[in-house]
Amino acid sequence: MAGNLNIVNASSVVAVTDGGRARAGRAQGELDIVHDAAVIIRDGAIRAVGSTVELLDQWGDDDVPTIDASGKTVMPGLIDCHSHPLFGGDRHDEYAERLGGASLAQVAAGGGGIWSSVVATRNAADDVLLDRLQIALLRMVRGGVTCAEVKSGYGLTVATELHQLELLQRARAASPIELVITFLGAHVVPRDLSDADPGEAYTNLVAGEMTERVVAQGIADFQDVTVEDGLFTPEQAARIIARSHALGLRTRVHADAWKPSLGWRTACAAGAVSAEHLTYTDDSEIDAVGASATIAVVLPVAELIYMTDRRANARRLIDTGVPLAISTDYCSSIHATSLLSTMTMAAPWFRITPAEAIVGATLNAAYSLGVQARRGSLDVGKRGDAIIVDCPHPNELFLGLADEMLSAVIVDGQLMPISPAT
Repeated sequence: MAGNLNIVNASSVVAVTDGGRARAGRAQGELDIVHDAAVIIRDGAIRAVGSTVELLDQWGDDDVPTIDASGKTVMPGLIDCHSHPLFGGDRHDEYAERLGGASLAQVAAGGGGIWSSVVATRNAADDVLLDRLQIALLRMVRGGVTCAEVKSGYGLTVATELHQLELLQRARAASPIELVITFLGAHVVPRDLSDADPGEAYTNLVAGEMTERVVAQGIADFQDVTVEDGLFTPEQAARIIARSHALGLRTRVHADAWKPSLGWRTACAAGAVSAEHLTYTDDSEIDAVGASATIAVVLPVAELIYMTDRRANARRLIDTGVPLAISTDYCSSIHATSLLSTMTMAAPWFRITPAEAIVGATLNAAYSLGVQARRGSLDVGKRGDAIIVDCPHPNELFLGLADEMLSAVIVDGQLMPISPAT
């Protein structure tokens, strides 16, 4: 339900003004901060941003709820643009094994990995999956998220993928935040295929009947396609992407999470909206592709949990003219729901500035999901999504545990409950 709200006396309002495109290069490091400022929200939409004194002359109304943000910072609501929150089973033992010295191959050989989540999700009851998803969404809100992308991908048959999308649609109808739904049939190649060439057979299924049925169903906003050595080749991914575009479904790409796999080049050449992970994307590939409209989504917590021996070169991507976004990668093996903490971790992890990280978790993330017309910045006319943090300047968020500074989360002009007790 849309609300009315005045936020006044903020030490800093971080507007992240939308100039009509995702930000890259120097622009990614600009926050458009207004000091001693107010944000006016009416009927769930932002009506004015500027000096508190001036705006209260026009919008002051005793009947409108008012938040005094003295000594605090107001920012756009955060946008989590990469998550897999619909899954069954648990994989915490795998992480303990990895910390004890086991390799990913050893964990997979023991029955772990994504395939274990596929099996568990296929066998889980709908109410169990939806209950877990609802808990995750509430935790996302407590981490500053006001809009999130949610993927399928733990089914990997036509019937189970369609059903997972139906469950995500049910969750969207009940969610306090906007959900963008992504079909991820091309997550991994199922282990239970009997074909002589299972990768090619499954590629044909995804590029054919599976995508056709998903488009006919009309729920998914995107299709996500993996480009990874041992899973889907660049040629196979390009085929799936081309079919998706022919049917009118925009695409995203899982790229180079485990090895250099030409995923970044494939995503950009095929016109994908985003490429995500990019941990092992070669610097030479970044240089060869150059500036791109495809948004690079980096996932610092995934690199930490997976103990990768390198990190995505976020600095090089930004400097090359690539818009950078930041996300949690909440999934069956990564239980990070706080984008606020993920955002502040991203700065030292990737050696990017606080401003670049903030843009990556707000405006650029919005562009990666196609919701930039209504979310991602504090521009007049956009939805009244904001967070308030207990520090006078946004840089201070990056000096400690950011979640401890979260004071309020606002969606469509309504205060969200962020206490665990609620």
